[in-house]
Amino acid sequence: MADLPVLASSARPGASASASPAALGAGRLIWVDAARGLCVVAVVMLHFRIFVYGELSPPSNGIAVWTQFTEFFGGFRLPLLFAISGLVVSQRVRNGWSDRRNLARVASTYWIYAVWLCVFGLMSAIVVGHNVPFRVNSWGSFFSQLLVPDTTLWFVFALVLYLVLLTSLRRVHPAIVLGGLALVSIVSGLVPEEDAEALWLHVVYYAVFFAVGVYLRPALEWFATNELWAKSVAALGLFIICEKLWELTSQGDMVESTARLFRDAAAIVLATTVVALASRLPVFARTASAIGRQTLPVFILQLPVIWVLVLLPVVEDSLTIPLVRYTAPILGTIVIVVVSLLVHRFMLRTPLRHLFQLPASWSDRIRHGSRREARAAAAASEQG
Repeated sequence: MADLPVLASSARPGASASASPAALGAGRLIWVDAARGLCVVAVVMLHFRIFVYGELSPPSNGIAVWTQFTEFFGGFRLPLLFAISGLVVSQRVRNGWSDRRNLARVASTYWIYAVWLCVFGLMSAIVVGHNVPFRVNSWGSFFSQLLVPDTTLWFVFALVLYLVLLTSLRRVHPAIVLGGLALVSIVSGLVPEEDAEALWLHVVYYAVFFAVGVYLRPALEWFATNELWAKSVAALGLFIICEKLWELTSQGDMVESTARLFRDAAAIVLATTVVALASRLPVFARTASAIGRQTLPVFILQLPVIWVLVLLPVVEDSLTIPLVRYTAPILGTIVIVVVSLLVHRFMLRTPLRHLFQLPASWSDRIRHGSRREARAAAAASEQG
């Protein structure tokens, strides 16, 4: 599990448990884990609102309010999550392929993607005649998604692609990589409106934010330490300006796409300072970071749990009760996160753990194979 980018240790080289109010416990940067936890919770809430609440709840003002609330955080959720995912593996990625942990990480992450695509395909074959999201409807769809994702697993696929890309570009100047990916991100906003929500397009757009985490880790850590109140106020002002400028643009042109990129970059800065500030509160730090250290299982298992919620008649019936209806996105998010974590914990104690782990023998061979070969060659040379 430690090979996975979203679960990798957020240890800061040379940091101590007392390095800052946001850095606690064995050198881990608590604000990093807390940020990941908040991001995945926001993603789960969005998906619950769209696929459960929006589909099953009777029309009411509550739907409009929760729609506006979840859409507001669009600039924060995935840009920050990808930036943090890049940050925690930045040093290894910049080591290039000579660090065989990168190859092991790529293999482990794609293993998880492929295995869970199989699981989603099996779910789709079993559950027929129901309006559930992200079905894998045919063998053609399954095989195409091995290369072009079209389920919530796109996030896992994106991590594989970003790792391969940036590890391979280690000798290219970071400014060139960041500039190139920023341009690609901007151009991705020019696709026709009917393709704007395609999940493969998300993979293209968010690559630059993963690169920000890899190459600009010192800057992100600077925003998360010292004078956090002043930095938060300044970041809030910057975000508001970028948000308003983005709102003035027309959807689908170069200006709008550029403004969106700047808005999302400003959101990363604001979220970093605010989360680091909030991480001074022990209750917040413990809760958010506990979720953040288990981001991937929540991201993957949310879809099976959402399917169960859609299929259970009691869920739709409960949404006719006003108190439940108006608080459902909060309640549903808690249920999905808690159930996902409990199921994941159970799976790790059974052979089902291989759905989240590349077999150890394969991982060891990938990670240490060249060393063993080198030692064998050296021993043969000495004997000769």
